[in-house]
Amino acid sequence: MKATLAKWLCAALMLLSQTGCWDLKTIQDTNYMTAIGFDYKDGKYIVYGQMLDFASVAKQEAGQSSQPPLIWVGKEEGVTVNDAFNKLYQTSQQRVFWGHVGAYLFTKDALNKGIANFVDGSIRYSETRFTQWVYSTDDPIESIFSVIPFFNVSPMNSLLMQPIDNYRQISLITPHRLFWLVSRYREPGNTVMIPSLSIDKGVWKKNTKPDAKLRYSGVYALNKYRDLQWVSETQYRGARWLDQYTSRTPVNVFKDGEPAQSVSVTHPKAKIKPHVNGDQAIFDIEIKAKASVQEILRTLDEATLKSLIEQQIKEEIIQTFELGKSHKVDVYRFEHVLYKDDFPAWAKLTDKGEKPLSDFVLGEVTIKLDILHSGMLRMDNHRSDQY
Repeated sequence: MKATLAKWLCAALMLLSQTGCWDLKTIQDTNYMTAIGFDYKDGKYIVYGQMLDFASVAKQEAGQSSQPPLIWVGKEEGVTVNDAFNKLYQTSQQRVFWGHVGAYLFTKDALNKGIANFVDGSIRYSETRFTQWVYSTDDPIESIFSVIPFFNVSPMNSLLMQPIDNYRQISLITPHRLFWLVSRYREPGNTVMIPSLSIDKGVWKKNTKPDAKLRYSGVYALNKYRDLQWVSETQYRGARWLDQYTSRTPVNVFKDGEPAQSVSVTHPKAKIKPHVNGDQAIFDIEIKAKASVQEILRTLDEATLKSLIEQQIKEEIIQTFELGKSHKVDVYRFEHVLYKDDFPAWAKLTDKGEKPLSDFVLGEVTIKLDILHSGMLRMDNHRSDQY
């Protein structure tokens, strides 16, 4: 009898000593921050926080929702960024989790103040990482955070949070993650191009009413030694040919001032070769790429088509370079190329990095293009001869 009682007491003590899920938190007991916006006005750091209803996100696995997703955007300001975040806590009602933050959005004033002043506190926190997409904007941050994608899907599926699939289909402006931006910005002579997001209300309509959507409007050029400058998407077109991440990008081919064909150029490979003449740095560019014909409005032989595409790519590269230099923007990061390839010359022309490279020009631009195919139809016949 005593032995049995002792066994029961031992078993009870063992159960009481076991750890339990006393601090378990369910999804509905936590607020999930998904994007953060930064601004700076009148000596105050301003932060915006976007939160989503994750219940509506989960429902999308079973199909599209008939109701638009719920979005909350909070705004606070403080003497530091962390002070502003702490003020957001005062109205958050529940614990805020930062591990799902997928994007940082900066205004021009915030970029002028310096990115490090805004992200230092965030990246020190254990719940966050360096993997957020980084953007700039001249539109109100609340409006950017409130744009809903097509079919009432979650903003987690928008250009703000998932830009890669869109970029692979049309590579014009490259999106960057925070770790890429920070590592490049710290390298001597480098210029970082931060994509600018804007709201376009003039393209899509939903039931005849304008339906706002996000788009890239240009880039802000960030450099340690130069003033912040903005370059529009149209002016920045030449940079896509030197970007190692360009996947697929369109070209409209003109002949005698009239559109002749449309082609798609894939995976261009660029080589930049610097050389110095006196105190002037000269940069030659060679680009190899492949193209496929997407549309034929006017019959061209392959040699003519190839020549026209190569000439147009060359003109875009030159125009973007000249426009950037007129605004003191090193759009192709030539100074950093010189730093890597010819350090003694870079050190001499920049006083060992104490000043930006100023006297540099674009040298010879060589384009080598291969025409792969023309789709399911022949290229040597006009479309009216085929159907």
